[in-house]
Amino acid sequence: MKLKIISIFVLIALLISSCGKKEESVVRKKDVFTVTIEAVFAKNDKLQIFYLPEGGEWKDENSIFRPVYASNEMQKIVINFPDKVFPENIRVDLGYNPTQQNITIKNITIRHNSKVIDGDFEAYKKYFYGNEFVTWDPNYFGYKLLQVNNQYDPFLMGNNELKDELQRLKY
Repeated sequence: MKLKIISIFVLIALLISSCGKKEESVVRKKDVFTVTIEAVFAKNDKLQIFYLPEGGEWKDENSIFRPVYASNEMQKIVINFPDKVFPENIRVDLGYNPTQQNITIKNITIRHNSKVIDGDFEAYKKYFYGNEFVTWDPNYFGYKLLQVNNQYDPFLMGNNELKDELQRLKY
């Protein structure tokens, strides 16, 4: 009889102690930052997307390369930044192939989790400006990529409006 009573008390104690504990599963939300470029590249090339970290500087360690294959069709190039990277600014290097004479860009969209800076229908132009190796060609209706003094480094740099929009995405 004593054994039965002791067993009941032990069982009740176990039930009471386990009821108070909730099983917690820690789900870490991934911090996803993505740049998507829709463009036409007539020749094989590669894109390099630089991100300027807070208080950082432009350098290769803060960039991502993506190959681009020649196509006369619009292609979507998606660049996922490393986890926990949130840039102050973005620079899109338009390639390394000096025989690439023209490219057409339809869209540069920037996404942080569910928030978006939509650059579709050339709205990206209000957020980026080209350097001296990039000019708008109204005959081609795209960008002409140039060599200047035997150098080739075409890129689009984010302006102050893009910096403001990136800050809006952060919060």
